Amino acid sequence: MSAKSSEMPAADYLFCLFVAGDESNSRLAEQNLRVICLEYLPDRHCIEVVDVLEDFEAALEARVMVAPALIMSSPRRITLYGTLADKAKVLAALGLA
Repeated sequence: MSAKSSEMPAADYLFCLFVAGDESNSRLAEQNLRVICLEYLPDRHCIEVVDVLEDFEAALEARVMVAPALIMSSPRRITLYGTLADKAKVLAALGLA
């Protein structure tokens, strides 16, 4: 996955968020992820945002069929779907609870 939108070049937590254009759930997922990262992972994360409407091949390569979808590739691989609005569940999945 190429770097399209990142906050840091080197990070402990690597995220790729697949969104569907300017769709409201996609915007909300990105906003929620950025808030969580700034609060819990300042200076330790990198976020790449991939718009599946512009780069559907990246989504197919990552086996993402629904957006929004978040793939964390480091420190371990997990995939989350939806707006990431349930902060407690997201933090637990990321190992930050």
